[in-house]
Amino acid sequence: MAQLDERARVLEEWFRLPESRRRHATDAVAFAFRLLREQPDLIDSPHDMGHELILQWLLPYVSKTGSG
Repeated sequence: MAQLDERARVLEEWFRLPESRRRHATDAVAFAFRLLREQPDLIDSPHDMGHELILQWLLPYVSKTGSG
């Protein structure tokens, strides 16, 4: 259940960004690293795995409108 809460908080932060900053996978990578740097206790998993987990959550939501 805690992971669902973590995921919800991450997605909430992601969707606060303007769409122009949510278009590419590189945006998601930068966001994940920034989020973990600013909130190191956000994800209850080993720190080196946290960004990968965040990316799994974000990639389905990377804007598809900017691709064509």
